[in-house]
Amino acid sequence: MKPLVPIVILLLSEVFATHCLALQAAEVTRQQVIDLTHDKTQKLNLKKKDLSGLDLSGIDFSGADLFSANLDGSKLDGAKLNGATLDRAQIRKASLVKADLSSASLYAVVLDYSDLTDANLSNSRIIGLLNQVNLTRAQLTGANLGADMANQGMAPARVEMNNAVLTGADLSNVNLRHAIMPNANLQNANLHKAQMQWADLSRTDFTGAEIAEADFSNSILDSAKLNKTKGRETAIGLIKSNAQP
Repeated sequence: MKPLVPIVILLLSEVFATHCLALQAAEVTRQQVIDLTHDKTQKLNLKKKDLSGLDLSGIDFSGADLFSANLDGSKLDGAKLNGATLDRAQIRKASLVKADLSSASLYAVVLDYSDLTDANLSNSRIIGLLNQVNLTRAQLTGANLGADMANQGMAPARVEMNNAVLTGADLSNVNLRHAIMPNANLQNANLHKAQMQWADLSRTDFTGAEIAEADFSNSILDSAKLNKTKGRETAIGLIKSNAQP
């Protein structure tokens, strides 16, 4: 029986090696992603792909399907994601500086701790977790971050932006109804005609923000800072608030 031992070990080694090669072949690289974008005959399909940690900066993902993709820790600076589907995508601790996400769908997305400085999210649909996200100077004009009242179930389908940074961001005409965003920094942001009914804005800093015609009806403004805001005389729902002057 002894001569059989080396043979068994050899066979097991070959199976293990083959298995490892298969795993390596399944990994997606930056170049492989770029090659996929060159095929213009069909929509780019990256559903459920693990793209975590990759440098994907500057790549054109316009209209791509990234449903449930893992983009944790990835670098997407300057990437074109306009019109892309990012529903249920995991994009934690990622860098999306100056990325174009205009008209993108981000339903049930997780963007906690990600950097979207100067990113364009205008006319996008966003529901999910954006805790500690950095949206400094981001464009969110006409974006819809309002709760999905038709899909509440056990957990309300709404956006959560605890401690989010939105200094200098353009949120004109944005829908933030029922948003959860205590301790957010909205200094010098443009909130002209923003819809913030029933939102939790406690301890949020609006210092220097433009709030003309913004609707704060039924929102929670406990200890919020509204000093030096512009257009307050035309804002709705601030008369009986507990916000600081």
